[in-house]
Amino acid sequence: MKRTSRLMIAATLWGALLGPSHASAQGAVIAPAGTPVLTAPPEPDGTPPPRTPDGRADLSGVWNKSIHQNTAAPVEPLPFTAAGLQAFNEVDDIVDPTARCILPGVPRVNNSPYPMQIIQLADRVVLIYEYMHNFRVIYTDGRGHRESWEPSLMGDSIGRWEGDTLVIDTVNLTDRTRLDDHGNVHSDALHVIERWRRISANELWYEATIDDPKFYTRPWTTGYVIPRAPPDWEIMEYACTDNNKDLYDGHLQPGSLDGSGRDGSAIATPPVPRR
Repeated sequence: MKRTSRLMIAATLWGALLGPSHASAQGAVIAPAGTPVLTAPPEPDGTPPPRTPDGRADLSGVWNKSIHQNTAAPVEPLPFTAAGLQAFNEVDDIVDPTARCILPGVPRVNNSPYPMQIIQLADRVVLIYEYMHNFRVIYTDGRGHRESWEPSLMGDSIGRWEGDTLVIDTVNLTDRTRLDDHGNVHSDALHVIERWRRISANELWYEATIDDPKFYTRPWTTGYVIPRAPPDWEIMEYACTDNNKDLYDGHLQPGSLDGSGRDGSAIATPPVPRR
């Protein structure tokens, strides 16, 4: 497999975030128009999904996650509470947490750059993310949420199967992360329900329900298709260290990663075009 320099991929990613071009090779991809954020799954491509020996659709494989910059796009304006609207507009004044190498949190980890690998076992599903060298172990053996865990960036996740759909329930999150590159926000009351379903041999349908009574007056749900990666792709090494030099040297700028602005309303202003 031809392995692309991670530094080159990172440079391509930032260029894509600030302009119309797309990253290529094994690396970050800004989602093209053909893979939009949706409120319901599209028609699959017709290829049958593989199945495990017990007959369940198999989520296993390497998947080419795309960066959907605004995961709330099809349901805007969001149903903000007063506190949520204030936090949404304060994004202009705060450096994005991932720029400081803080783990992206849930559900943003599934909307962050670079591939992921899924390993489906009888009593758990393991999600391995190239981005920030992160992972999640989702037990599906009927256990409940941990009673003694402190709040964390990735939270406390447990899973269950509903037919061919893996349902992941995540609680006990901190308020140090964002929902996406657009700067959609959440509080420490965030409760996320994710649904993963292999709709064809080449496609996963991913869906996240955001339930955060501090910031939103009602839950809201969006999703998107994650395509299967080429067969020679593997998860590569990635390093990102909190308290990095760029932070202390003043190179990190506040605001959303997609360049959108804030004017006090529930809809962000468009990014300023680059010269």
